[in-house]
Amino acid sequence: MTAPWRTLRGRLALASLVGLLIASLVFAALGVQLVRSQTVASDRDELKTTAIGLAKLISQDAVADIQTKSSYKPTPERIATYASLVGTGTQFTYEGANLDPDLLGTPSPLQRRAITQVDNAVLDRDGVQQFDYTIPDTGVKAIAVAASITFPEGRVGAVIVIRERAELGSVWRRFANRVLIAAGIGLGVALLVTVLFSRRALRPLKRLEAAAREVGRGDLETRVAITGTEEIDALASAFNTMVRELQHRETLTRDFLMRVTHDLRTPLTAIRGHTQALTDGVVPPEAIPRSLHAIEDESSRLEALVTDLLDLAKLEARRFRLDLDNVDGNSLVDRAFQAYTGEATQRNLTYEHELTPLPALFTDSARVRQIIGNLIDNAFRWAPDGGTVRVSAHPRAGGGAVIVVADNGPGISADRQMEIFEPFRSENTPDGQHGSGLGLAISRQLARALGGDLRVESRLGAGSRFILELPAEARQTALER
Repeated sequence: MTAPWRTLRGRLALASLVGLLIASLVFAALGVQLVRSQTVASDRDELKTTAIGLAKLISQDAVADIQTKSSYKPTPERIATYASLVGTGTQFTYEGANLDPDLLGTPSPLQRRAITQVDNAVLDRDGVQQFDYTIPDTGVKAIAVAASITFPEGRVGAVIVIRERAELGSVWRRFANRVLIAAGIGLGVALLVTVLFSRRALRPLKRLEAAAREVGRGDLETRVAITGTEEIDALASAFNTMVRELQHRETLTRDFLMRVTHDLRTPLTAIRGHTQALTDGVVPPEAIPRSLHAIEDESSRLEALVTDLLDLAKLEARRFRLDLDNVDGNSLVDRAFQAYTGEATQRNLTYEHELTPLPALFTDSARVRQIIGNLIDNAFRWAPDGGTVRVSAHPRAGGGAVIVVADNGPGISADRQMEIFEPFRSENTPDGQHGSGLGLAISRQLARALGGDLRVESRLGAGSRFILELPAEARQTALER
């Protein structure tokens, strides 16, 4: 059984889980911090409201007592009323020269420290003071609000409402627990949705896998449906294109095999016929040289076809060796040109060459001549009788040489200019000839193996120009292993 993390679905779920976990932790941390800060701010506002309300109540009680009794001294009942107003978990005290705090009992350390923090200047200006403080001996932290107690004559003291930070902590922790629980629930739901979504999202890949298996079994009619998801559709489109190309190549291969079978059978039939005639003694003595010459021509034709097939197989298998040496560029092109002068004369072609002095090349001279020969042969096949084939060469910018073979044949349409360099691509020439479709394919691969390139420039009705670019120095490439 495959481990979950080795599957794409498992990795997606794991990645989502990690992302959601991090997001949940960040959310929880920020949420807890927000709740804490909001709780403190809310408590400050609550203490402020309580302090102001208590200060007004004490001020009213004090003024009423002074008017009726000429003095103010809070009773235990009033102290109990004041304590009930501030609520549990909150302390209060007050200070002032005209007030008697004795009935509050002995001030606690929290209260004594709070009294020392009161700033009369702030109270005289604002009427309210908010402050935090810590008791040095115990380290207890608290927040407090002081509000002015006023008589008609002015401020006579302040009431101080106090709450320990520990009391605040118990409040915000309750909220924090709820935040953490909500984050956990959200994480679980999100993970479930992620698993379901990833399963649904990966269904097209399962279909693609099944289609690939069908193609592997030889069913080239298989296609993958477009789902509407951009990335999956791109993959499906590439898969369908691949299968169509395989179909196309299979058709080309089948057609090629039929052509090659015919091309192989024709010279073999001719060789067998002449050989049988010679063996049976039916060939007159004066015709024996002609039969032998025909056998030699057909054998050469057969050898050339087999050699092309072997070269193509080696190039595609990347097991092709280059025989590199220093060569004279002009002499190399001239020898390739001169090899076809006799055929040009027979065809009544205008056969010209123009050579600008070329630099010395470090390359495989036999393979370069093979390329040029293939290009000239192709030009002869497509040029009409009495037409023109021109070979030219000039130095290449940056070193090397550029060799051009041009003809005035029918030209090549733009949509076919890349196809002609594919193996087994061949069409009937104007005089009905049909090649194997290997020459140009081998020539381009050889040019690239030498570090150069081969391209075509052509328009319908305007002839074609095949341009071979060669570097000054070729190197053994990955074609040799």
